[in-house]
Amino acid sequence: MEEIKFIIEICEEFVSNWLLLEIKHSSKLIGKDKLLLTNVNENYIQYLSKYAKVTPLSILELKELHNKIIILDPLAEKTLIPDEASRYILVVGGILGDNPPQGRTYKYITSKLPNCISRNLGKKQFSIDGAIYVAKLISEGKKLEDIPIVENVTIKVDEFHEIILPYAYPLVNNKLLIYEELVNYLKYYIEEDEELILKGKIPSLRY
Repeated sequence: MEEIKFIIEICEEFVSNWLLLEIKHSSKLIGKDKLLLTNVNENYIQYLSKYAKVTPLSILELKELHNKIIILDPLAEKTLIPDEASRYILVVGGILGDNPPQGRTYKYITSKLPNCISRNLGKKQFSIDGAIYVAKLISEGKKLEDIPIVENVTIKVDEFHEIILPYAYPLVNNKLLIYEELVNYLKYYIEEDEELILKGKIPSLRY
């Protein structure tokens, strides 16, 4: 069995379809056996086990890992470098980013693990899967400054509507690394889910 290389600590109140798709894409990018999801509500454990190893325990509780992890936090003072990335398990906050950023990785994870190492991926706010891909490249020897990145991605819904994603995304062979299933979801289903959330209902998972 391959050893865990990345951890996503679920920090949202429920797993939305958007969060699910970023998890699913992360799993495709690095492999199911290298990804651990922590702090998972029992209602989602079986469902998410399709995409990763899963535990209801928070990374805060997994003390045996605390000397083996680096928390990827935009508020960290130092930037992740290849030597560190290759030797540690990398922890990403399972958070759908706010605009402007609210520092929730620091609030929910870093501030509660003061003895753990934290590093940034620059000062830009990445999607979860984007952060994992960039950190994977760094763990394989690339420097952050050598990884091409674009911000404020526009998704055209139709002739009259577009969605602007105020996050950073890596480029792979000059193409945007964004999950096609997410683009499809944002075009056709997100409004329906947002209406349910406004009514206090949790949308069913589609993927």
